[in-house]
Order: sequence, then structure tokens, then C-alpha cells
Amino acid sequence: MKRGRLNFEIRRKLFHALFGLFLILILFYSGQNTLIIFLTFFLILGSLLIVLMQQGRKIPIADWFEEKFERENVRFPGYGAFWFVVGTLLLALSLSRIDEIAAAIVVLAAGDSAATIFGIPGRHPLPYNPIKTVEGSIAFFVFSLPGCLFVGWMGIALAALSALAESLATPLDDNLLIPLTAILFFILQ
Repeated sequence: MKRGRLNFEIRRKLFHALFGLFLILILFYSGQNTLIIFLTFFLILGSLLIVLMQQGRKIPIADWFEEKFERENVRFPGYGAFWFVVGTLLLALSLSRIDEIAAAIVVLAAGDSAATIFGIPGRHPLPYNPIKTVEGSIAFFVFSLPGCLFVGWMGIALAALSALAESLATPLDDNLLIPLTAILFFILQ
């Protein structure tokens, strides 16, 4: 059971990380405004697809994505993707420096992906949140460090703070919690 779940999560999180990399490419090659327009379009289109799918409509490409990448028992189809787009859109709207936006996307895409991939087989639950593991939190931190390429040594503090936030038991989806943490970090520093 755990092996099958891990394989599924690796597929999900690889897509998660690649989409984040794609967003960073848009940011650096086309600019912040283009990223905002792209994410807004994606959010509107995705919301429309979610509504149609909840009404029982069959949409081949959306159904395929749901089958391949959606976890079971989510609140609505496209739940994780929806919050990923909302989170990155909030980053692009709230932060004025593209290097800070890029660093936060690295943390969201690479750090969050690594936390899941290394956390599932992890054997050491966190004392304050037994659903998460020490291995997952360490992986989150380590795989978030490439954010330093964009913001220098501040990337270490961003990675540590985001890893802590991700490890907490909160009602917020990680794809929203991590960007909100990054926004607060950069606004308050």
C-alpha cells in the first residue's frame, strides 16, 4: 500500500515541481505581468472546469489529470492544483521583486514536493504533528535551498521558516500556506 502511494505521489510531485519550474521560466523570460496574466487565466479556466466536473460533466483532459494526479477524498476536483495556482498568483501579486517570487516558487515547487516524497517512507514522526515526518521536513528544507540562487543567504531563512510552516497542522492547504509564509517573510524582512 505504501509503495503504491509513494509511486503515485512521486508522479504528482514531479508534475508539481515541473509546473513550478515552468512558472519561473515565464517569470524570467516574459516578466511578472505575464506570469500574473497566465495564472489568472489558469485560475479562471480551472475554476470553470471544477464547476463543470462537480456537475458531472465529462471533460477528457480534465478527467485524465484528475485520474493521474488527484488524491482521493479531496474537497473538489483539482483541489491541489487550484491552491497551487492561487498561491503562486498571490506571490506574483504581493511581491514586487521577481527574485523573491522565484525563490518562493522554488520553495513551493521543490521543497513541498521533496517533503512528500521523502516524508511518506519516513519513520520518524514529528512530535508536534505525527502526520508529518522529520525526514519530510529535512527534505523540504534541503530542496528549498536552491531559492538561495535568487535571494542569496536569505534563502536559508526562507527555507527554514517555510519547512516549519509546512510541518504544522493547519487547516490551510500547503500550496497556499507556503506562499503566504513566503509573502510574510519578504514583507517583514
